[in-house]
Amino acid sequence: MTKRIALIIHNQTYAEPKLAQLKLPAADAAALAELLRDPIVGNFDEVELAVNSPTAELRQRVTGLFQRKHRHDELLLYIVGHLLVDEAGQVHLATVDTHLDTLAETALSAGYLTDCMDRSFSRRQMLLLDGGCLRLNSIEWAADMRPTTVFKGRGYGRVVLTSVTGNDSMDEGQETDLTHHLIQALQTGAADADGDGQVELRELYEYLRQQTRQTSLRIYGKHEHFILARNPYHFIPVQPIKWDLISGAILAPATIIIIGGRADLRTAIGLAGLLLLMYALLYLAPD
Repeated sequence: MTKRIALIIHNQTYAEPKLAQLKLPAADAAALAELLRDPIVGNFDEVELAVNSPTAELRQRVTGLFQRKHRHDELLLYIVGHLLVDEAGQVHLATVDTHLDTLAETALSAGYLTDCMDRSFSRRQMLLLDGGCLRLNSIEWAADMRPTTVFKGRGYGRVVLTSVTGNDSMDEGQETDLTHHLIQALQTGAADADGDGQVELRELYEYLRQQTRQTSLRIYGKHEHFILARNPYHFIPVQPIKWDLISGAILAPATIIIIGGRADLRTAIGLAGLLLLMYALLYLAPD
């Protein structure tokens, strides 16, 4: 049975003094988690929320999200926090116990996240990033280091949506509001552009891009439709009762059986059945 499972990682505090001084994304991760759990909106079977968790715990949670999953399981990894680019050009996620002089040991590397996604059997993976990407030195921001590219991995059945630009230095930081606008989109259904009742990632991207210009999106693989949530205000209009067709569906077959039944009951019943089918199709046909 297909499952929808989400892990939200929200890093608000940092032991590293330089990281603690940076601007933080204005994100209400708890509100997002509730929306994802809501059967009317996110309809996720499982939603875990990790707030200010140490690196070792996050490694276990990420591993648990992606391992032993089926091909059609829909997995969401939502990260609120800072990405760091070290002197070697490697990208890391800063955590509560990250230290800049030991990033490889104390941060959650993009390589580790990508490996977990690559090893998973699931081909419905969604990765959303809200935060800044900080360069620890003046290293050139190469195309293959951009967040939508660095998490590509084997590049099959994965979508990456991010507000991370990578234009910030260690002294700046980036204040984003992607999660705030995402919550509004899910609460109101505003991102359901085509009105089909589902919030697809491309629709969400277009909506968020109107709210914050920093948003970028990449979809890898053949699957083009990644459904994040439902529109809670989408209703299928109720068709009015077609009393004329109902009365015809009752009277016409009955008349055929009464009149024609004396001559050939089987033929009369067969014609009555065909007439009932015709009335059923007429009833279901849109006006």
